[in-house]
Amino acid sequence: METINGVINRINYYKDDTGYTVAILEVDYKDKNIAMKKAKIIGNTIPVVGFFDRKPNIHEEYVLEGEFIRDSNYGLQFKINSYKRKLIANEEGIISYLSSEMFPGIGPKIAKIIIENIGEDCLLKIKNDPHILDSINLTDKQKHVIITGIISDEQNQENVVFFLDNGITMDMTHKIINLFGAKAKEIVLENPYILMEKIERFGFKKNDAFALKLGIEENSMIRLKALTGYVLEEALYSAGNSYICRSDLYIFATKYINKEIDGKVFNEVIAILEKEKKVYIDEADNIYDYKMYIQEIELARGIAKILKGTTDDNKKPPVYDNESIAAEYQKIKEKSHVEYSKEQEQAILNAFTEPIIIITGGPGTGKTTIIKAIIEMYFKLNNENKALLDYIALLAPTGKAAKRLKESTNMPTMTIHKFLGYMGRNNFTYNKYNKTDAKLIIVDEASMMDLSLASYLVTSMQPDARIIIVGDVDQLPSVGPGQVLKDLIDSKEIKTTRLTKIHRQAEGSNIIKLAHDVNEGILPETILSKQSDRTFIPTDNEHIASITVDIVKRFVNKGYDIKKDIQVLIPMYRGDIGINAINARIQDEINPLDETVGEIKYYGNIFRENDKVIQLVNRAEKGIMNGDVGYISHFKYKNLKINGLEVIFDTVKVNYTLEELEDLSLAYAISVHKAQGGEFDVVVMPFTFQHYIMLRRKLIYTGVTRAKKTLIMVGDVAAMQQGIKRIEANRKTILKEKLIEFIKNDSLSSIKQPLIEEDSLGETFSELDPDDFKNL
Repeated sequence: METINGVINRINYYKDDTGYTVAILEVDYKDKNIAMKKAKIIGNTIPVVGFFDRKPNIHEEYVLEGEFIRDSNYGLQFKINSYKRKLIANEEGIISYLSSEMFPGIGPKIAKIIIENIGEDCLLKIKNDPHILDSINLTDKQKHVIITGIISDEQNQENVVFFLDNGITMDMTHKIINLFGAKAKEIVLENPYILMEKIERFGFKKNDAFALKLGIEENSMIRLKALTGYVLEEALYSAGNSYICRSDLYIFATKYINKEIDGKVFNEVIAILEKEKKVYIDEADNIYDYKMYIQEIELARGIAKILKGTTDDNKKPPVYDNESIAAEYQKIKEKSHVEYSKEQEQAILNAFTEPIIIITGGPGTGKTTIIKAIIEMYFKLNNENKALLDYIALLAPTGKAAKRLKESTNMPTMTIHKFLGYMGRNNFTYNKYNKTDAKLIIVDEASMMDLSLASYLVTSMQPDARIIIVGDVDQLPSVGPGQVLKDLIDSKEIKTTRLTKIHRQAEGSNIIKLAHDVNEGILPETILSKQSDRTFIPTDNEHIASITVDIVKRFVNKGYDIKKDIQVLIPMYRGDIGINAINARIQDEINPLDETVGEIKYYGNIFRENDKVIQLVNRAEKGIMNGDVGYISHFKYKNLKINGLEVIFDTVKVNYTLEELEDLSLAYAISVHKAQGGEFDVVVMPFTFQHYIMLRRKLIYTGVTRAKKTLIMVGDVAAMQQGIKRIEANRKTILKEKLIEFIKNDSLSSIKQPLIEEDSLGETFSELDPDDFKNL
C-alpha cells in the first residue's frame, strides 16, 4: 500500500449513487514522500480512481492510500483504497468549496467576502465558532447553509474514514452511509451487527469480523444474539423447516464459530431473542423465526376462515346451483371435443362448489386442460361477462412458470410477487390491510410456493374470492421454508383431486413415462436403450463434463437456441462437474472471448456479450425476480472503459453496473431448483456420485419433467438409481396441524392475532438459494 497527496486538478467522471470518481491529482515534488515516487509519475499530475463520500471539489487537497496500477487503455493510475481530506486553507480552494452543491445559495461572491473578512483559515474558524459569521452581512439562511454544510461534510468524512479504517470497502461504506446518514458511525457503534440486518449481502461472517475489530468481545451478548439469529435462519433455510429444536440450534451455532458456547449463556440469548419477538418457542422447546411463525399461523387461519365461511365481514364466494354448473359443463365438453376423465370432471365441478380446491398431478395428466375449462366455465356461469377478465388472476411463483401458463391458456398471467405489488425487502402493496380485487385466483406450480409467499397471498384475498391451487406435489418443494402444497393436501381439509391418468397427447412421450417411473421409485429396464426422445450416455466422471459440453455444442450446431431451447441441469455448484465449472466450459465453447469486445471479470465470474445469464435475487425496482433468465446484449462504456452491461430478459431490458454483477450468474447450466417452473426443448442432466448428497427422487423427477422434447442423461446410471431410491425427508412445519386445529375450533375468533406486525420483522427467504448456506 502506498500513500500520495496532492490537490484535485480536474474531475473526469463522478457517479452520484456510488461515489465512483476518476480525477486528476496534482502532486507537489517538494513533498519528500512524492519526490520518492517521481520515477512512477510522469509530469506533476496522475489520474486517480476510486470511491469518495461526495464529489471532490477542484483545489481540494487529499491524502490518498492505495496502489499504482497500469490500465491497458489509460496507462498509469492510482487506485484509491482510502483517503483523508485536508481542510482547505487557500483562496481558490475555499471559493471552489463554498460554491459547490453542498452550499446552495452561496456562490463565489459570498465566498470571497467570507475570506476577506475572516481570512484563509475561515473554514476552521467557522467550525470552531459558528458565531464568527455574525460579523458578516449574511442572512440567517446563508449562515445556516454554511455552518451545516461544513459540519455535515466533516461528519461524512469521519464516517467514511471510520468504516474504511475498520475493513469495510468504499462501495459498502457508501451503502451504509446512504442508509443511516450522518449518524452512521454512531448507530453502528451502538450495534455493529445492525449491518447484517439492514445491508443486503452483508452476512454474519463479514459483520462479525468488523465487530470484533471494533472491540466487541467474543462472548458478548450482542455477538451471540447476532450469531444465533443468523444461524437460526441458515438452519431453517438449509432444511426448509419452519422450526428447529433448541439442542440442534446450539450445535449449529457452535459449529459455525468452531467454538463451544456456555449452555447457560446460550439459553439466556434465546430468552432475550424471545422477549424481543425475534424467535418463538413452543411447548416442545422448538424454536421458530418469529416472523415465519406468524406467517404460518396466519396462513392456516386464513384458509380455515375461507373453508368455514367465517371471513371478517362474512362475505363468501358466489354460490352456483348444481343444475347450472352441470349444464354449462356439458356445453363446454361438447364445444371443446375434449374427453375429460372422471378426475378432471370432478376437479372442474369442484371449482364452483368449493371456495378453495387443490388439483395435483404429474406431467401429462391434464392440469392445464382443467385450468382452461374452469376459466371458460367461470365466464359462462356469469353470463359471458367479459369485464370479469379483470377479476381473474392467473398466477405462478416464478416468471418462467407464469410465461408457460400464459402460453398454454392464452390469458394474461403474472407472478404472485407482481400480483401482490412486490416493492422489495419483503414489502407488498397488497396485504391483509389492502386487499387485492381478484374474484377468481388460480395458482399454478403451487409446489414452489413457500410459507411466506403463500401467507401473503391468502391473507390479501377478498372474502368473496375463490382460489384454485394447482401443482405437482411430487416435485421439489419450495426453495424457501415450508411444504405448503403437501401440508394442505395432507390436512385432508381441502377438497383435492389427484390426477393419475396420462392423457392421449402425452401417452407417446418416453420422457413422461420415465418421470412417472422415477416418481414410483423405478428405474426402467430400458434406461440405457436409446428412445425417440430420451437417451442415457454412460461414461465415467473424467468424461462427463466434456460429453455434456459436446452435446450442447451439437444441438447449437443443429440450430437450437442456447438461450431458450437448451438447458443443462446440475444439482451442485462446486466440483469439476458442478454448475460453475460446466458453465465456464460451455461459455468457452459456445461464446469464446472476442478480443475486440473484451470481457468482464468479477469475483471469479467472467461475463461476455451474448452470454446466457440468470438473475439471483429479487429486484423489484428493476422489474426482475430471482430465477429470471436472459442474455447480455452489450457492454456499457464510459470514457472508453467498460462500466456495466445490459441484459435482455423476456419482458424487460435491465442495466447493471459493475458493482451489481453480484446479482448475475452464467446460466448455460443451472440448478434443478432454479429450473423449476420452466420447460426446455432439450435438457441435459449429468449423473455422478460427486452429487450424491443432493441426488434424491424429487430432484431427479423435477429435472426430468423440465424436458419438453429431448432428455439426454450423461454419466453413471448407478448414481441415478441410488438417487431414485433416496426419498426426501418431510419438512418440519406446523401448517397441517394448525389448519386442522383451526377447522375444528368452533370459533375462529379465539385464534390469536399476531403479536406484532409482520412487516417489521426480518427478511423474506424468497431471494435465497440452498447454496447460500455452504458452510453448514
